[in-house]
Amino acid sequence: MKKVLLILLMTTLSISLLATEYVVKISKSAEVLPEEFWISRAELNQAFDATIANARSQGVELDPYFDNMYLPSAIGLKVLIVPYIVDEKIVDFYAAENNLFPSESAVESETEALLKIYTSDPNTVAQIEAIYGSMENFRAEARNYIYQSLKSNLVQSSVAPLDEEALNAYFEQNIEELRYDYELIMARHILVTDEATATMLYDRIEAGEITFGEAALQYSIDSGTAANGGQLGYLQRGQTVPEFEEAILTAPIGTLYGPVKTDFGYHLIIVEERDSLESLQELVAIPEIYSDFVGRYQNDAYGKWVQSYKAENDFGFELLDDSLLVYDQYMKVMYDEVESMAMVVELAAKLFGPNAKEESIPAEYAVFVQLSDLLGLTSSPNYELAVEKLYFTGEKRGLIVELMYRLKGDDPVIAAEYFNTWLVELEMIFANPQLLQDQLSQYGQSFVDYVFNTISEIDLSLGVLLGRDSSVDARKMLLNVLLRNNALALELNADPLWQEEKLSAKLYYLEEYFAIEPSEILGEEISATRSKLETLQDQNLKMQETEQATSTN
Repeated sequence: MKKVLLILLMTTLSISLLATEYVVKISKSAEVLPEEFWISRAELNQAFDATIANARSQGVELDPYFDNMYLPSAIGLKVLIVPYIVDEKIVDFYAAENNLFPSESAVESETEALLKIYTSDPNTVAQIEAIYGSMENFRAEARNYIYQSLKSNLVQSSVAPLDEEALNAYFEQNIEELRYDYELIMARHILVTDEATATMLYDRIEAGEITFGEAALQYSIDSGTAANGGQLGYLQRGQTVPEFEEAILTAPIGTLYGPVKTDFGYHLIIVEERDSLESLQELVAIPEIYSDFVGRYQNDAYGKWVQSYKAENDFGFELLDDSLLVYDQYMKVMYDEVESMAMVVELAAKLFGPNAKEESIPAEYAVFVQLSDLLGLTSSPNYELAVEKLYFTGEKRGLIVELMYRLKGDDPVIAAEYFNTWLVELEMIFANPQLLQDQLSQYGQSFVDYVFNTISEIDLSLGVLLGRDSSVDARKMLLNVLLRNNALALELNADPLWQEEKLSAKLYYLEEYFAIEPSEILGEEISATRSKLETLQDQNLKMQETEQATSTN
């Protein structure tokens, strides 16, 4: 229960009126609501952070501008979050009109009870602090969650009251779906490859020559159930292939049934129990299931009420932030080639036409780049110009750094920034023991190979650029990345020859840095590194001599 509730807390859209800079304006029947029912930038950012808190704790960070097949961009996620916060604001409006707010004492009492559950376990406390930064932050999130929950309960009780007539109507309207979820079937089976074997076993079991359990143990090719007499446990509708499901729904209870052919082979089946849900009273008799059913009714009724309330009162919202506006438009046209082309043409005129303005926002360049990718227009000079504009005016992280590197990878500053993103990812993983363990558990040797290949690629690529003429600032950037990469390499492999190679590289980088910006501290580090390297070289030489002497003898 704790784990589930923690996830809810991380994904709930926490609302607190902290700022007066608004990004969404909400209206009712074309009349703008008071600002307390608008969405501020702080609220949107707070909801965004709560939504991705768990992902961030696992090292996942959204690209600021570019989505992919697995994750939206940061700004794209904010656009997606907006309608959910709008719904919360509309519920707030209804609650205000009908005085349906929880008391401060109820909120405080529930919050303290929730915190008591989590703070009783040190491991959970550590997890919370890792995700939220501190228990104080978590308490604020928990209080907001409790407040919203209690308020929703009051609204829910008002718009979807629990009465027998409503529950019966909901049951009748959703009976088929409820059967899928609540009807359980206990069955056993024997799976063989051919019909002849299945028929032979059927006859032997019926004749009493062998029991069903013995036949399952000796003949069933389903290794997961053969040892326990073919027991499949409790099954729900939709869990098995259609032919098997039809059989377990129609076979007489306790009677050998089959053979039944599926893509897996031929089955002999015994259905031991089978529920048949016909009335609401059957659910009432099972408290846990009935509680789940009531929760489903309330959630569905509440959701339908929200949609109905919005439609009847003609609620709407307007995005006030230019970045959200352009991304909202992009998300609406991205799957329509004609509309996408029209938006590209419009943006090209705005960003690169004769009347282009210097104050264009980074999001516009990002959308132009993404639509150009979708439409195959990446050879256009405007595409490269948009990449450069976004790189120099927006956040220098994520895909834009890679795109810029593809265009101008010979520029040492751009290369240093690009490979620094690789290195930061590795440093973040190795600074978080749990994240490191997750990577090793999931990817094993392939992760280890990736780490060392990345270290080598950074060393090689930036080492080449370091050997060329470049500005002082560019060389310092290259050396900073190379030295951090070198430190990671030294930490991860204790092999003496590897250590010697990396210490030699470190000494070279330090001396290059000293030539640019000499300091007493740097001089001391150079001396210490040189001494350590000389000692290691002597040890490696002696080891090689010993090995040679041993092999000669």
